[in-house]
Amino acid sequence: MLKCKVKRLEEGIVDIDQLQKLFFWCLVVNTGIYTFTAIAVLLFRGILCRIHEKIFGFDEETTLKSVHRYLANYKLLITAFNFVPWIAILIIK
Repeated sequence: MLKCKVKRLEEGIVDIDQLQKLFFWCLVVNTGIYTFTAIAVLLFRGILCRIHEKIFGFDEETTLKSVHRYLANYKLLITAFNFVPWIAILIIK
């Protein structure tokens, strides 16, 4: 038989400091991805519009609306799932 050492629930699997570090690094990585994407959209706007026109048949206005909606949704998700939990942990510490 295989024996596993499992921590008891009272000891806790993850302490609050590890959780804080996890949310912080998730925030850093996701903010980096968001920033890279936003800069790429600004720099390569024409290429982006042409690619979307060929693949999906979108005009420039529709493409830019879609990209801005994507960036707005991504920013909201970063805020809700990375920034807010990280701040909450900082407050309760």
